[in-house]
Amino acid sequence: MSRPIKIFDDEIIARKVFTKIENASKLPLNYINKNRDKYTKDIKTGKLISKNMFRKNTEVVVKITSGSKNSQALSKHLDYISRKGNVELITNDFDRYVGEDEILELKKFFKNEGIPIPLYKEGAKEKRHTINMVFSMKEHSTTPKEKLQQATITTLKRIYPNNLFVVAFHGDTDNPHCHICLKVADKNGKRINPRKADLANLRVEFAKALNELGVEAKATNKKQKESEINQEYSAKLNREKQIYKAPQIKMHYYQVMDFGGANYQFSTDKNAKKSYYVSYKTKKGITTIWGQDLERVVKENKVLRGEYARFKIIGQEEYEIKRKAKINNKWQEVSKTLTKPIWDVSVIGREKDLKQIPKTTNTKKYRIKGVNSERAYTKQYRQRVLQELRNQSTIQREVAQERNSMRVLSKQPMVYNTKRTQMLLHLNALNQLQQGKRRRADNSLRWTSARNTEITRDG
Repeated sequence: MSRPIKIFDDEIIARKVFTKIENASKLPLNYINKNRDKYTKDIKTGKLISKNMFRKNTEVVVKITSGSKNSQALSKHLDYISRKGNVELITNDFDRYVGEDEILELKKFFKNEGIPIPLYKEGAKEKRHTINMVFSMKEHSTTPKEKLQQATITTLKRIYPNNLFVVAFHGDTDNPHCHICLKVADKNGKRINPRKADLANLRVEFAKALNELGVEAKATNKKQKESEINQEYSAKLNREKQIYKAPQIKMHYYQVMDFGGANYQFSTDKNAKKSYYVSYKTKKGITTIWGQDLERVVKENKVLRGEYARFKIIGQEEYEIKRKAKINNKWQEVSKTLTKPIWDVSVIGREKDLKQIPKTTNTKKYRIKGVNSERAYTKQYRQRVLQELRNQSTIQREVAQERNSMRVLSKQPMVYNTKRTQMLLHLNALNQLQQGKRRRADNSLRWTSARNTEITRDG
């Protein structure tokens, strides 16, 4: 045998709702990730907030909270919604009951009207005899109590014209609402069983009744509600952007922190090279770029500290430096051609295309002082090269002639030990041969020059 419920049904529902909210607040970020379309980032704080916070919610709410299966449960519910006679109850015939005595009369009338409601365990099988409902509206600040009660009664009379019901208004909560106790069996004994479609029809009729009374209300389904939330949020966001005017930072645009002239890399050396720097803030920290041309770019584009800008090298510019070089064993003053970068900048609010300057190639790196044109410089260089080649060819030709004028003597002895051998030689040549025979027994090769040796033959 089950015990009767000692606390009111609405209190049980309230405890369930509170527990559900408390558990939802402890959910991890996965809950937000799964429902990311319902959340967005605040442009000021960057935190995730619900889109419902930015919309004027004129949706009506109709829900079933509980039901009564016997007269004891009905009595407890009527005591709860009337706050023990302190809140006025209005029936479908617009009869009003207030106070404990009148509420007691209403209980008897409600119990015995049509099909009577039995006591606890009076019937063989308990079934629901009343349906407890709540009608409310999110945007309640513009909805007076009388209009909310009248719209609730009008809606129930349109949908369930033959069913008895009472309405109680509670305005002492954060969300004012109307409690309804609707009898399941009508005057003819026909029972009702509301489903989801019936609740949707009740919402539509409730919104119509409020609109007829001059109260803005609507009853949309889930998809329509989400689309309207997104539209209203985007409109709210656009209005906030116009007020807040948050800077729209584009790609590769960074906030300029400082600029000016200083020693290169902020060197403390007195002889350090002077340059110009621009410092800007990135995600990795403060970055500094150097270049003489940056001073011109900053002044021409009127760049200010705190602005978001993009610096880019768009080309190269040639310039000359003079130095001394040794050419043909003579020190001469020459000019060397070098290149330096050309900078440009695009500032947010004054954007422009940073187009690349076409590159021009110049093969001449040095220029001799006194030569006015590249053509004359090339001609002199060509003459100098030809002169060197001519000198080399002359030396090679003399060496070749010297080599060709040399001849190789035979490996055989120049004087054979044979009889009747006669050679007519100059006296000096004979002496040289005799000396050579005494000194070189192996008769090795000997070189002679036609220019130094003369052999004469007598008649």
